Amino acid sequence: MVDSGFPVCKIQDGLVEKLAAAVAKDRVVWSPRLGEDGVGRLQVVERDFFARAMTTRLPIKKLLFPHGDALWSYHDGQYREVVEPSGLAITGLPLCDLQALWYLDRVFSEDTIYLQRRAGIFVVGMLCDAGVECRCDSALMPIAGDLFIGNDRVWALSDAGLALLQAAGGRVKQKKDLPWPESPAAKRRQVTAGQLPVHLNAGVWRAEGERCLSCGACSAVCPTCYCFDLVDVAGTDGSVNRKRVWDNCFFAEHGQVAGGFDFRADRAARLRFRMEHKRLGFGDLRGQDSCVGCGRCRTVCPVDIDLDRIAEQLVTEAPDAG
Repeated sequence: MVDSGFPVCKIQDGLVEKLAAAVAKDRVVWSPRLGEDGVGRLQVVERDFFARAMTTRLPIKKLLFPHGDALWSYHDGQYREVVEPSGLAITGLPLCDLQALWYLDRVFSEDTIYLQRRAGIFVVGMLCDAGVECRCDSALMPIAGDLFIGNDRVWALSDAGLALLQAAGGRVKQKKDLPWPESPAAKRRQVTAGQLPVHLNAGVWRAEGERCLSCGACSAVCPTCYCFDLVDVAGTDGSVNRKRVWDNCFFAEHGQVAGGFDFRADRAARLRFRMEHKRLGFGDLRGQDSCVGCGRCRTVCPVDIDLDRIAEQLVTEAPDAG
């Protein structure tokens, strides 16, 4: 379960309204909204900042390191660094997205532009209703953000959140006076990373890889996928703009290096790579399962590839399974 040691207060009359006014003061507020097509999207809003949380098609990463993110420009003989605007708030994020935010904060912990942008964003999490694909797990990893609003309590997740909560008149108690709210009941269960066997030659890779279209939709909507490439766009006037664009481990050129060698030349290898990265981690985060159970990947996959189903088959196919 998520650490319950955050400062917390019960919601008194008028507190939520005061918090909403304080969050929106001098900030542009983004919040999930359901479109006429039934798809949730993060949008700029001017009211109802604390509507109930929902899982949006594109997660919070679209604001933290957007596709086509400008890094620097060169014009008239001078380099110019990008100055990030401050004064942004994102409200209505569910638990799984707060966990994804914690994970991205670890990944980009030395990225100057990400850190500058992150420092200017105030994040409010809220309770959500479990979706059909939901299998969030509050014990999976810590959360990040500034406030979390439950049915009758508000938690301060950061010093900035605590200051705003107290300024709004919240009577804050410390540590474990009140427990953390239970996550919505997950409608699916998954094989945990600790149970996942490293079975490189399992037949499921080839079978599922043959169906995979390498469209990359799953990685695009995943809140903890962060691969990117650097692109320099040169103008006819001699100017150059360097951008960070989203990359995708399902794309054929992702594993290709100088000389034309490709570490992951077929779709089966790329599917296995994504599974291992997502569930077992790399580098300093090795062993940290980064699948937060939001179900976005299964929702958008046009051929119904399911990493949970693959994990179950891996357990069955493991050499010591029977």
